[in-house]
Amino acid sequence: MTPRTNTLLLTGRPGSGKGTQAKRIAEKFGWTYFSTGDKFRDLRNSDTELGARVRAVYDSGALLPDWFATYLFHETLLNQPAGTGLVCDGYPRSLGQAQTFVETHEWLGRPYQVIDLEVSPVEVAIRMLKRSQQEHRPDSATEEAIKARLTVYEQHSAPVIDFFQRKGTLTVVNGEVSLEEVEAAIIAALPTA
Repeated sequence: MTPRTNTLLLTGRPGSGKGTQAKRIAEKFGWTYFSTGDKFRDLRNSDTELGARVRAVYDSGALLPDWFATYLFHETLLNQPAGTGLVCDGYPRSLGQAQTFVETHEWLGRPYQVIDLEVSPVEVAIRMLKRSQQEHRPDSATEEAIKARLTVYEQHSAPVIDFFQRKGTLTVVNGEVSLEEVEAAIIAALPTA
């Protein structure tokens, strides 16, 4: 089966499994994996002036500027070899980013699909605390930090899901089942050639 989609966007609350599933799908189809979170974490850990600015915002659980996330995404998208798929984790996270995402894909004539991994706030809090302990992630090390991230998600990212729902490009997948079941549901939701 060959997906007819060139870009797959995974959305969902922090800790819903977007990164894990994006990596699995990218590996399965030989696509490029893109994560704003990974890019931001790399910058956060750099010993530069930019790293210090990113660190301050990132560690507070707030979103970095739309223009910055969009720049990092476009840098990857526009350098994709022709016909190569792209799996996105963590972009877009605001309505402005979503509108730019759609405009860019329409201009490029590049089909996309959006999959929302539905996981309850209680479950994502459990996952985020566990991940923080395993990966030493300061952005989800405490219940307060997790609450802040979920609040930011509801304020900024939830409208993105509504936007893609209205565009008819969104499929909701249960993210609380096994990794294999989530992956199979994502693949089943992809339009095929």
